[in-house]
Amino acid sequence: MELALAVQDAKQLSLLENREKLSPMEQETIAILEENIKRKFQLTEPERLYFGSEFCQYRIAELADVQKAYEYARERGYAFTFVTPYVPENGMKLLIPIFEWLESQEVAVEVVVNDWGMCYAVATKYPNLQIVIGRLLNKMIRDPRVAHLYNQKHAPERAKSVFMNSSFETPYFRQFLDRMDVKRIEYDSFIQPIEKTADREGLSTSLYLGYGVIATGRSCLVGTLHKPREEKFQGDIQCKQQCCQYVAQMENTRQQLGQLPVKTMQKGNSAFYQQTEELVGNVLDWADDMQVDRLIISPKIPV
Repeated sequence: MELALAVQDAKQLSLLENREKLSPMEQETIAILEENIKRKFQLTEPERLYFGSEFCQYRIAELADVQKAYEYARERGYAFTFVTPYVPENGMKLLIPIFEWLESQEVAVEVVVNDWGMCYAVATKYPNLQIVIGRLLNKMIRDPRVAHLYNQKHAPERAKSVFMNSSFETPYFRQFLDRMDVKRIEYDSFIQPIEKTADREGLSTSLYLGYGVIATGRSCLVGTLHKPREEKFQGDIQCKQQCCQYVAQMENTRQQLGQLPVKTMQKGNSAFYQQTEELVGNVLDWADDMQVDRLIISPKIPV
């Protein structure tokens, strides 16, 4: 089992060694994760650095910052993984010089893709980069208000089987991944368990812990707070990186379906829930059973 630490920009590198600037929620989350990972897998030291944003083209790092993170990892003996978001054409142009530089490195570098266009581009143009299919391309039930309902004893077994799988558990999907020469796939934190399947055999598997993704999209709440109503939620904005400063806590006022005792929040263009200690314990048991070989934790709520 490999432990990876994830940061989204170069400023966060200092948080890996000094966590005083983390919020109380972030400090609570990282403490729960480290305690449970140590107890379950005897892991205490990271071996890999994840660098980059999964969620927004406006958070794509400058090449100089990628190089800084790469050197930071090398100096500490960490392997390096570059993370990319879903992108339109403008975002793809920002990633090209980064891919070209990573392609030139002596040691093959992993690139996490959360966009099928980027998957194709890397597979066809950058043969030395190792494609990892990110958690946002792994479609599964994510809503914490309903996900736990799919594991109740009285639920129909056939329905449970459908909802306790993700998009990766299909033969046709596996054939596509083989054509793209994909060797690793990633799972998000989850509430309902995921069933074993032969279609995942032979693929290395990563699991994100701490903050589960509920939903994400190109419209950014915090990025348009200062805009008049008619200009809010536009796909193309002049981003000021407000998401790095603000987190909005969300509350469910309609509880007909029930709700797990988890905190939900919106940061930038994405909504998350904080995993409880019980959920962390459950997901680590699943990781052990399913032979997951990499755990990824982020000191900060990612964006």
